[in-house]
Amino acid sequence: MTQEIEGNWDIVIASLQDICNSNESLSFNNTHDATNFSTLPPDELIKLQQDIIDHKSNIGTAKRLIDTSQQNLMAIIEQLQKRAAAQQAAAVAAAAASKKSEQVSNKRATRTGTPSKTSSAREGGGGGRSKNTRKVGRSFWTSKYNPSGPVIVGSEVAYKLKNRHSEEWIQCEVVKVISEMKFEIRDPEPDENNNPGQTFRAGYKEILLIPPERNNERDDDEDEDDEDEDDDEVEEGGLVNYVYGTKVLARYPETTTFYPAVVVGNKKDGKIVRLKFDGEEEVNKETEVERRLVLPFPEK
Repeated sequence: MTQEIEGNWDIVIASLQDICNSNESLSFNNTHDATNFSTLPPDELIKLQQDIIDHKSNIGTAKRLIDTSQQNLMAIIEQLQKRAAAQQAAAVAAAAASKKSEQVSNKRATRTGTPSKTSSAREGGGGGRSKNTRKVGRSFWTSKYNPSGPVIVGSEVAYKLKNRHSEEWIQCEVVKVISEMKFEIRDPEPDENNNPGQTFRAGYKEILLIPPERNNERDDDEDEDDEDEDDDEVEEGGLVNYVYGTKVLARYPETTTFYPAVVVGNKKDGKIVRLKFDGEEEVNKETEVERRLVLPFPEK
């Protein structure tokens, strides 16, 4: 837009300069001042007639140049008004986005128990950040069956391996929270040469948070039979029972790899989920997996 304005302004300047040059070369004041044309010799009459014709032509040219200047000035004014309106709209949008971001940050801080920067500054008398502040992340995938955050250092996650089948995930541990959506994670299992597990950089779309282990276990004498619970009752630990037929990702027993499966039931205490894994060689084989290791399938 700046180049367009400058181009229009150059036309205005050039047009006004042309008008000045034309009037200087053929001014009306230079025409023959005669009170009685009948007394003029024929050659002076012819010259006077030509001067008048040239002056009339100059007036027509000046009028066209003025019209051109006016049109370009109006175009410049319109472009400047549009620019001002766009800048004002951008400023309003930026202010609204900043306010919304602060509100979201405050809400997230309330849920996770981590104070926002604004609240920390207020509580600290406007001074520096709280010493207890730590970075907190989250998973992109949300579900009523499992939390998507907070993801912190030490959190267990299922990580989708790159350059492999999209349904193969492995269990890892978060060793660094780079930002809310970026993490450094480590495979806790050593490789075949007994070297430490590999470290990965992961985005929030590449992880699923594994709920932490419950601190308070139920009494040993509580009923642990295999009766299924088909409703969405919330069991101890805050995890909702999966309904029959739900597609999930679950860690296969005695491995650290998660595979797709279908829920066929829950034990009454809610600690165990009965599953049928995809591709199981034994027909209709049901496998029991700890509830916290059964994650909602990340549907696109």
